Amino acid sequence: MPPTTKPKVFGIGLSRTGTLSLTTALRTLGFDTAHYPSDASTYATLLAGTARFGVLDRYDGITDITVVPYYQELDLLWPGAKFVLTVREEESWLRSCRRHWERPIGNKTGNEIGNKAALGEHYPDLQRFLRSAVYGCHAFHRERFLRVARRHTAEVLRHFAGRDGDLLVLDITDGQGYERLAPFLGLPVPDEPFPHHNNRREHGW
Repeated sequence: MPPTTKPKVFGIGLSRTGTLSLTTALRTLGFDTAHYPSDASTYATLLAGTARFGVLDRYDGITDITVVPYYQELDLLWPGAKFVLTVREEESWLRSCRRHWERPIGNKTGNEIGNKAALGEHYPDLQRFLRSAVYGCHAFHRERFLRVARRHTAEVLRHFAGRDGDLLVLDITDGQGYERLAPFLGLPVPDEPFPHHNNRREHGW
């Protein structure tokens, strides 16, 4: 692995837990991360199951469920990497998921905001793949989603047990932000508000 001046950062929270807000915050802190990349190379990597994402040649990390099934492999591939698990109160998360999953597969609204890793022609297929890989279904299913979220959190905490410097659990919807994220990355806290994207009151959904 080539030397790097700063660690890779991976946002391994499930969708609708503030992953886009995290991406914007990381960019403010100097980490140019790709939110839900859907280019041909990323899709090929997902199908191969190698976690050797080509976008990491250009970006400082990846956020959202693109990397959720692969965080353990990424932990091995990128020694010293930082992982941020975004979480959210269960009922509000389920409501947000239900609204989001009502959109047709391939609808780019929301994902394209601030996504510098272009949404490619493989986006619908990639979205189907990730929904199957992470949730085991394409449609919203309350009980399944709840089990997946609880299991994912438990497994992440178990994997990083005793490694507080490698994992940060962040509840952006509960007001946590730069005061926790910046020190975790060894950086000063910015003198500006933490970004909040996809706020229901702001966007009307």
